[in-house]
Amino acid sequence: PYWEKKLDEVFSQYIRLKFSDSNGVCRCISCGKPFFWTEIQNGHYMSRVYRSTRFDENNCRPQCMPCNVFLHGNISKYRKALVEELGDEIVDMVETKAWSVTAKYTAYDYESMYHQYKAEVEKLKKGKGL
Repeated sequence: PYWEKKLDEVFSQYIRLKFSDSNGVCRCISCGKPFFWTEIQNGHYMSRVYRSTRFDENNCRPQCMPCNVFLHGNISKYRKALVEELGDEIVDMVETKAWSVTAKYTAYDYESMYHQYKAEVEKLKKGKGL
């Protein structure tokens, strides 16, 4: 649980930074509204309960709290935007992976991914001057 929580935090930062512009601003995948990267969430197209896609970069995009929480992901708009960005085939693969692949991570797996994404976050922050 410790490393999973730490990974969730750093992976969320990574997704938000990855999809932010040089000023740290990113748009909600569902509604398109702009937010500074620290004021938006990491939304999952396929819910985090699907462990195989929880840390899949094709499954995650910045999403505002109203869309992510109050509109339960605003999934129809999320999917439409994801298909426009990645194409039907990749989105279909994300769905299939979520529904058919069982992922079991060890503490070592979580810790390794944590350190990988932590380094990526630092690189993105430095590259964007944030």
